[in-house]
Amino acid sequence: MSRSMSRFPFSLLMLVMCALPMAPLPLQAELDLRIPDIGNLPGGNAAATLGQVNAQETGRQLGRRLRSTRPIIEDPELSQWLRRLGQRLAPPAGISPDNLTVLLENNSDINAYSMLGGVIVINSGLILSTDSESELAAVLAHEIAHVSQHHLERMQAENTMSPWVTGLGILAGAAAASQDADAGQAILSGTIAYQAHQQIVFSQRAESEADRVGLRALAAAGFDPMGMPRFMEKLDRSQNNPYGELGKYLNSHPLTIDRLSDTRSRAQQQGNARGRENPDYAFAREKLRQLTSPGAAAGASPYPGLPGYVEGLRQLGRNNPAAALKLAGKDNQPAALLLRAQALLDLKQPAQAQQLLNPWYQRNPQDEAFALLLARSLMAAGQPDPAWQVISRVSLSEATSLEFLEGAQTIARQAGLGGEAMLYNAERSLRLGEYAHGRATLQQALKINTLPPRTRARILVLQRSFQLAERNKGLLDG
Repeated sequence: MSRSMSRFPFSLLMLVMCALPMAPLPLQAELDLRIPDIGNLPGGNAAATLGQVNAQETGRQLGRRLRSTRPIIEDPELSQWLRRLGQRLAPPAGISPDNLTVLLENNSDINAYSMLGGVIVINSGLILSTDSESELAAVLAHEIAHVSQHHLERMQAENTMSPWVTGLGILAGAAAASQDADAGQAILSGTIAYQAHQQIVFSQRAESEADRVGLRALAAAGFDPMGMPRFMEKLDRSQNNPYGELGKYLNSHPLTIDRLSDTRSRAQQQGNARGRENPDYAFAREKLRQLTSPGAAAGASPYPGLPGYVEGLRQLGRNNPAAALKLAGKDNQPAALLLRAQALLDLKQPAQAQQLLNPWYQRNPQDEAFALLLARSLMAAGQPDPAWQVISRVSLSEATSLEFLEGAQTIARQAGLGGEAMLYNAERSLRLGEYAHGRATLQQALKINTLPPRTRARILVLQRSFQLAERNKGLLDG
């Protein structure tokens, strides 16, 4: 340990270690987590050791800090796609979808990590390294299992030297070692604990349990269980290359021959459970590729409409909607529909865009991407009231994309609904942890004499959310 690190408290070092490149701990140096089998969790709640703030609230605070300090992708289509994948895997893994927040980070490092309170971060680089939806689902199922099995809380409970998490003030001092390998400089950089999933390197037993629970969830949710050993085999092949892109994932998810063999065997025992690959994965992966690396070559895919979609994205990015519309063809995949509708809107053809969006939207009124684009099309056609109705029907959650909230604010303002516009502005502030700004916005909204009773009631509820968030943040920071 360097002298620069030795000056910091042990609890801070535990958080910073998660961000440092390190080899897997030798077996004798690992912590004994005494992990029970799934279904036999101890009666006590390990999260209670956090003091007055439970793990779920801690997770909300951590997620908000991430969204304000890291390059989280807030595209409604992509963030909602990944969120739905997590919601599909959560119940069979033993956790409510409401207790899960999945964030997508624009980061080429091939990594994923979980945090207290059910916050999971998947790097764009990891998604682009997968070759199938089942491989991606396997990684996500593994991370969800860490949450459902309370591995982070258990490690905290095992640490008798000092509280593992003493507050977000500590987290603000931990740093992303991917930006600077020097531990002292990493601490001083002041960014959030980028590798928060690795509060310490998980023991082999915790990793193995996450494999087992994740594999069960993978099969139960209808994915190909062999996706997990296939992705592990990629990791295994990369271990001999110290410069391999998968190195950071291996640092925090140590892989052994026994673990790989056990997972392959368990996957084979799932019988003939072979999930059908969803085309949404291929289209989302290629949109992500173009968003993070414009002009990059598309990955291999069996879907005939995908090449035209990718080239259509490129043309739309070059402000050539006519070419984008032609290239997108008539594919009925949701991603292709959104692309064509955006091209039509850019071509000043809002009625045609509405006609394209309406059938899917009527079946999926909670779809953020479709609702936002349909509302924009209605506004462009001079129909503010229907546009507002579309937007206001979408239920908000902690993981609602910031782009949707910003779009909703604009729609409300254009519709002459100043109070509602301020409400969505405050919702955005809440998800970024900008509590003072959000409270001030709500106080200003309450001064509007023509504020509808329903909007006033929503503002009062949101004010209480800000009060609770600030109180808990104070306890965590303290």
